[in-house]
Order: sequence, then C-alpha cells, then structure tokens
Amino acid sequence: MSSQSDRENEALIKARRNTAGRFGFVVGCCAAVAALSINLLYAPRPWSWVSIVVAVLLAALNVPLGISLGLLTERMTRTVPPSGQR
Repeated sequence: MSSQSDRENEALIKARRNTAGRFGFVVGCCAAVAALSINLLYAPRPWSWVSIVVAVLLAALNVPLGISLGLLTERMTRTVPPSGQR
C-alpha cells in the first residue's frame, strides 16, 4: 500500500516542480524585459553595441534566477508527510 502512496506523492511533486519551473520562467522573462528597458533607458544615447550587449546579458540573467526562485519556493512550501507517518 505504501508503494501506491509513494507513487502518488512522486507524481504530485513532479507536477508541482513542473508548475513552479514554468511560473519561474514567466516571472524571469517579465523581469528580463523590465531590466532591459531600464538598462537601455539609462544608457547614453546614441547606443553603442557594447551597451546593448551588456543590457541584454544583464537582462538574460533574470530568467534562470526566476526559475531557481520558483523551484526553491516550491521546495520550501512542499507539505508531503515523511515516509513513516500517514
């Protein structure tokens, strides 16, 4: 009976991780667009290719950070009982 429960818990955890990763990706993309806009807003005009590359690279850092924060939050809020308790 415990193997059925373990399989259900594993499926639930996998679904939660998938959802958290997707949500983190969306949040990271929104943060990347905002960061790119802010960096280009304060860059001196006319923009050089170096300032555009730096702004894009700094904005791109937000996507993996968003994913990792989503997955970390999922792990911290997970409420699966230990294997000895039911």
